[in-house]
Order: sequence, then C-alpha cells, then structure tokens
Amino acid sequence: MTGYPENRKVVWFYLLPPVLSLGFGYFAWAVAGALQKETTTRAMLALLAAVGLIAVWVAETDLLARLLIRPRSEIARKIALCWAPLSLLPLSAPYFTHRVASSFLKDNPSAGRVLALAFFLLALTVTSSVVLKILLFWHRSDKFLIWLERHAVKFLWAGVAVYFLVFVALAFLAYARFKGFHSDLGQYNQTLWASLRGRIFWSTLEETSPDTYLGTHISPFLLLLLPFYAIRQSPLTYLFLRSLALSLAAVPLFYCVRRITGSAIAGLVLAGAFLLHPEIVSQHFTAGYEVVFVAAFFFSAFYFFIEKRFGWFMFFLVMVLAVREDFIPAALIFAVYALIKRRSVAWILTPLALFIVWEVVANLIFNAVIVHYGFNLYYGHFGDSPSQMAKTIIAHPIYVLEEIRRYHSSYLYNLLLPAGLVLPFASAAILFTLPNLALTLTRGQDISAASGGISHYSVLVVAALWLALAGFISIVQKRVTAAGGAGFAGQSSAADGINPGHQGYGIQGRAAVFVSVVIAVFVVGTSHLWLYYLPVSQTPDTVALRQAVEMVPADVSVSSNDGRALSHLSSRWEVYEPLLWDVPEEPDRLPQGREQLKAEYVLVKPFMNPYYNDAGAFRFLTEPGSRYQLLFDEDGIKLYKKDDKSSS
Repeated sequence: MTGYPENRKVVWFYLLPPVLSLGFGYFAWAVAGALQKETTTRAMLALLAAVGLIAVWVAETDLLARLLIRPRSEIARKIALCWAPLSLLPLSAPYFTHRVASSFLKDNPSAGRVLALAFFLLALTVTSSVVLKILLFWHRSDKFLIWLERHAVKFLWAGVAVYFLVFVALAFLAYARFKGFHSDLGQYNQTLWASLRGRIFWSTLEETSPDTYLGTHISPFLLLLLPFYAIRQSPLTYLFLRSLALSLAAVPLFYCVRRITGSAIAGLVLAGAFLLHPEIVSQHFTAGYEVVFVAAFFFSAFYFFIEKRFGWFMFFLVMVLAVREDFIPAALIFAVYALIKRRSVAWILTPLALFIVWEVVANLIFNAVIVHYGFNLYYGHFGDSPSQMAKTIIAHPIYVLEEIRRYHSSYLYNLLLPAGLVLPFASAAILFTLPNLALTLTRGQDISAASGGISHYSVLVVAALWLALAGFISIVQKRVTAAGGAGFAGQSSAADGINPGHQGYGIQGRAAVFVSVVIAVFVVGTSHLWLYYLPVSQTPDTVALRQAVEMVPADVSVSSNDGRALSHLSSRWEVYEPLLWDVPEEPDRLPQGREQLKAEYVLVKPFMNPYYNDAGAFRFLTEPGSRYQLLFDEDGIKLYKKDDKSSS
C-alpha cells in the first residue's frame, strides 16, 4: 500500500524475536534467582533460554514454510507476531525478584510455589501463541471467526451467567468462613438495615461523624438497593447485588468495544478479561465497597456517549455520580472528552454543570456532618490541608514522585500490567483514569503490599483503562490497514481477498481479535494476584469466632476489634469498633472513641494492631473494677458481657 514504506512494515517483525528472546532470558534469570541458584547457573539458564527461543523461531519458520508452501519471510513475520504473548514472561520477572508484591509469592515462597507459577506462565504464553498461529495459518479460521462473531452475544450472556454463579458462590463462602470481609461490609449492611427502618444512612461504625454514613461518603445510590435488601435483610443480599453488578458490567463494555473496533469477538474477549482483572476479581472477596456498582453505569454512559444519545448518557452519568462522591470528577472528564471529540455545546456544558452542582452539594453535606476529618491520616505527608497539599505537589514534584514510588509502585505495576502497561495511553479515554488514580496515588499509606499488590479502590480506573484499550485496538486497526495487512491476514483472507474492513474477518477484524487475545493473556497471567483471596481454607480461629458471634443476642450493643465479626453483627442499632483516630500520632483522633466501645457485649481477638491501638482501646475489659465478665475464650477469641450489677 502506498504511503507506508516496505522496510518500516517488515523490520519490526524481525526485531521482535530477538527482543523476546532477551526477555525470555531475563525471565529464566529471575526464576533461577528465586530458586536461589548461583550466579553462574542463572547466567547459563538465561543464555540457554534466549538462544533456545531463537532456535525455535527458525525451526518453526522452516517447518511451516515447507508445509504451507509459503515464502519463508511471510511465515517468519507471522510467527514473530504470534509470539507477542511471550512478552508477559519478562514483565512477570519482577514478581520472582520480589520487586513487585504478589500474594502468591509473598513470605519467602517454597521452590514448589515458584516453579508452579513459572510453569503456569510458560504454559499460558505457549498455548496462546499456538492459538494465534491457528488464527493466522488455519485455512478455515475465517469461517470460524465469522461464526463466533455471529454468536458472540450468546457467549457473552452465557459467560456472564457462569461468572456470576461462580463468584457469588465464592463470595458467600468467604463470608461464611470469615475470610476477607471486614468492618466496611458491616457498615454498608448496617446502613441499609437502618435505612429500611427509617433512619436514613444511619451507621455507628462511622469514624468521622456520629451515627451517619454521610460522614465518609455521599452514596445516594445505596437507597436504590433497599427494595432488594428488604427481601432478605442480610449482608449476603448486599454481596449478591455486588457480584451481580460486577458481572453485568461486561455487557455494556462488550457493546462499547464492538462499537469502537467493529469486532464482537474483541468485545467478548475484552469483557471477559475485564472481569478477571485482579482489581475486579478481588472485589468479590474484600470489604464490600459500593464502588463496584460504578462499572456498569460508567460503561453504559460511555456507550450512549459514542452513540450520541444524550438523554440516556446523562441518566447513566447521574448514576455514576450517585454511587459515590469519588466519581464526581467523571462528569468533568466527560465534558473535556466531549470538547476533544468536538461535540455540541450541550454535550460539554451539561456534564460540566452537573459536576459543579454535585460537587457543591457533596461538600455542603460533608461540612454539615463531619466532626473529625481524617485528612492527615491519608494525605498528611503532603500537608495539613488540601491547599497545602496542592502547594506541595506543585512546588516539589520530585518529592511527590518519590512518595508515589515508595508507597504505590506495586499497586501501579499490578494495575497496569494486565492492560499491557503503556498500551491504554494511546487513547484519549485514558483521561477517565486520572481523578481516581490521583486520589489513590497521593495517599500516604501502602494500600496494596499487605494484600499482595491489590488496592480494591480502582474499579473506575480499570474500567477506563479497558475503554482506552478499545481505543488502542482501533488505532492498531488503522495502522495495519495502512501497512497492507502487516502479517494479520489469514491464509484464506490472503488467497480469497476477503474484505479487510469491519465486515467479515479480514485485516481489521483479525487485528482486533489478536490484540484482545494478547491482553487476555496478560490478565490471566496476573491471576496469582487474587489467588490470595480465594476462600479455599479457613483460619484456625474460624470455628471459635463463629461460636462467639452466635452467642451475641440480636438486640444488644456490641463492639469488637475483629472486622470479620462486625460484618456478621451489623444488623443492629449499635455496633462499634476501635477508630482510626485512636492513635497517639494522629491529631484528629476521636476522644470519645474508647467510651463507645463499652458496649453490652465485647468480642475481641488478640491485640496486635498498633495502627488501631486496640490493646489500649479495650483496656477497660481487664482493668481493676471492670464490669465485664468473660463468657467465651477459645483460640484467642474472647467474648465479654457487661454485668450492670458489678461494682463500677
């Protein structure tokens, strides 16, 4: 094709195998290091891996050129292209060197665990490479792709159903085994339970203001869940709705990708990859945050934006903002995005006005209800106020970057690796990641290392990354078309002249499928990040904790330093935990925090959390003259009951 020099079209194909061979050698070096091999052994294994990969490329090229009777240069380029999934191996090497946190390799893993992950990654990349070769070399691949394209919607709904059933069952199992969920789930459950009884947004697990959830977040969307929660008033209902919302988010994402790329198969693969992103999967087993509901609304808003259906776009944008105040900037980004896309004034000014109004209302509510603002707890390393924080970021950018590297390097790597690291940055849709990503990166706490590199706060960030990936695929489609196919044409496409447009499966359709498969490989390759959360086992104190929880009557006040218990005890008016501000170094701590812990029943696990200062907070249980009697003591779990007849 004119306008695209032949040497530029071909050279990078021949550079890919040497680069991948070096990466394969680095992967072998890292794995050998994790196995504590000597430097000489590591170097030999790395060299063998690098040279071996080149040898395999040459052998595969010669074999297929003979079998297919095609030019060796053409076969060599296509095989090089099919090796793209092997780039996952060097990118996974930092997990073996422990430079990036991984739950599967934490705490000095055994040689068996290291080898298990290494062989899994090898099997995954080799298998996916074979799949891509079938796509490019099998003479019937066009017919298969067209058939799959026609039935993609059926596979989508079947996949969503299976995903939901599997992960809602795992979420229920995690709850039953006291795994993963902590007091935040109790807070959401208590808020729904109390709102159903007339006290809207009531919560005694709130840390910034007395008896209202609005001191932490503005989430009017929670009220829309009340009709469903009324059917069965239990944390399980909330967990059911969360898993359902996450599963259904794949549907509007599918239609977004299909609309952008013209490929339903790419939409199907990317939708599945989104659901398996570590940040998304982990949501089924963690605290129970309401942020999971934003994904489906955000994808729907974006779909109606690109379809230019203003009414539906605004409806879903309002739903995005209603989920939580963290997502208010999404309206501003939509206004900027509309400006970039040269939309009419209504598309720009209406989201902008919505952003301003919602932001003002949210701040008025916060100012009315917040008694103790925990700014220093999260952002104190940048200043003691938002204005001081802004000054620090502007005046000392190097310091800011160093703080981000110190606290969030694992989080950033684990967030971006499944998306191909830099690939989403090619699309303007990456703008939607900025507000929530900035909010996370400026926190002065390592929110990911303790949990294997996952933060649980990035649902909208991952959603925006996936839309940006769809934009990247669209760019690739245009480039390969301009390059005359660039190796993406299948055997029948090349021979039979199938239209390389969005109809059928020619160059652009294959390019979309190819890139989406590579992204899916990256996502599956990071599944070791969420294996930590699977409720396949239970802690030694699980039985004792369950017995203690069952001993607490339903109509009494209760406090605990065990967040696992609080979610099970939250369907009541009064349930308390040690507050974040009950820390000597924190100037905004609540002075009445310890007093409210003196509930009728107190359930405690061993005191080991200096961050919450739980040992000091519950000193009243055993101090001289205590009014509390020990009812239960097993496996470190203790249950106390206040005896009003005892001397004070």
